[in-house]
Amino acid sequence: MARAAAEDDGKRSVLGRAFEILDCFSGGAEMTVAGICEETGLPPATVHRMLAALVSWEGVERLSHGRYRLGMRIWRLGIGAPQVRRLRELAQPYLVDLHVATRGTVYLGVRDGTDGLFADRITRVKATEGSARATRRLPLHRTGGGRVLLAYSPDAWNELCRMGERDAGLAGLLPTLRADLAEIRHTGAAVSRDDGLPGRTSVAAPVFGDDGGIVASVAVAFPDSRIPVPQTILPRVVAAARGISADLAKAGGR
Repeated sequence: MARAAAEDDGKRSVLGRAFEILDCFSGGAEMTVAGICEETGLPPATVHRMLAALVSWEGVERLSHGRYRLGMRIWRLGIGAPQVRRLRELAQPYLVDLHVATRGTVYLGVRDGTDGLFADRITRVKATEGSARATRRLPLHRTGGGRVLLAYSPDAWNELCRMGERDAGLAGLLPTLRADLAEIRHTGAAVSRDDGLPGRTSVAAPVFGDDGGIVASVAVAFPDSRIPVPQTILPRVVAAARGISADLAKAGGR
């Protein structure tokens, strides 16, 4: 019995160290072995060994220059969580209608720290290797759908300001971004040119939960030439977001 308990403690210890390492990537951070060692207090040999196991499991990806980030498997597990799955199920009819009406790529975005994740995407466009990677995770301030999430998430804005204290380039964007977020809260939507990619426009609107807090954003992205006046589809995007919000409120009431 004592031996079994000791073995169980050992297993929990290994699992605990793995969780400590995964926690280092919260908010979409990219980490080096040295950075993980500093945050966790674990020796480099242990971090190397556990990262190798996590990379093999696809929970972590190895990038160039000895950097790592969360992998696809963690992302798929998060998107499969019951609350996100319910959101996708309720939203999908609205997303399909938007895609048919606009012929644009329709995204359902959710927030992870200061990053946006796409919980669903509907498109006829064949994804390239670069675009497939881009649609997985992006900083909130980089896309219209992300800025909608940021506009109603004070904690994410405060964290972005703290990041700006260490990043001069980001700090230079904050004044304009602050004005953009105020406009989003005023109008209830965002129209963004060169959104994520040059020559692409997006129109996005917020989805609120039954408690009134933001839970997602709906965005339609398209080449500038397809819809020269993006404001023409803004009512459709806002109506879709409000429809999803209403269905979430009904589901919460039940």
